[in-house]
Amino acid sequence: MLLYQLTQWFEERTTLQQALQREPAESAGEISQRIQEVEQQLYSHAERWKNAIEEASYLQFPYEVPHLDDDMVL
Repeated sequence: MLLYQLTQWFEERTTLQQALQREPAESAGEISQRIQEVEQQLYSHAERWKNAIEEASYLQFPYEVPHLDDDMVL
């Protein structure tokens, strides 16, 4: 779900940036404001995702018994 949201916001940001290049200067402020909002959402969710991954990695136990492996690949 998170990746879907990130993809949607990236697409919206791209669309807004293209619109910013086409629009006259008087409406550029509104578009720029929306781009900043989308970028803030992207940053916030990416940070949340990064923190969730870091927390999950803390829950993993260290690998302590390599002598029990069946693979002899070195």
